[in-house]
Amino acid sequence: MRRTPVEPMRDPREALNNIMEALLFTYRYDAGRREFLLITEYPYKSPGSVREFAAFVFADAEFRRLPGDYAPYQGHGETFQAKGPGAFVIQNIRQKEDQIELWFGPNFGGVTVTYGDVRGYTRGSTAEKTGPSEWVYRDSKTNEPFEFDYPFPSLTGPA
Repeated sequence: MRRTPVEPMRDPREALNNIMEALLFTYRYDAGRREFLLITEYPYKSPGSVREFAAFVFADAEFRRLPGDYAPYQGHGETFQAKGPGAFVIQNIRQKEDQIELWFGPNFGGVTVTYGDVRGYTRGSTAEKTGPSEWVYRDSKTNEPFEFDYPFPSLTGPA
């Protein structure tokens, strides 16, 4: 398996301030590793990119789910993976020195993560329309195709 081409962020804590209204692709808490993964779209595009993606990896993390008021969404505890249309967006972000709260709306709710360190990565893409509602996404540097819902397959990908 080839590694996903990614660009490390200089200041991931500051970059977290830029993801308001960004699409949520993935969040996953691994209690055994005490690691929280967040994958979103990113508003600032790298050269040649038509859509940018961001991944944040929180180390030494503790996770708490803030449930919303819509019962079917409460099944998303420590993991969420978007698939197809109808995604959630990050509607509010609150940061403290070692904690972040992400809110995805009153129906879904949100998450709170307390952490020791955070690393961040971006990935630029190009997109080609191949059908009425079908697109092929490619890495903007390597031209390698990838699935839209899994822009960082080396961090998380389809089973």
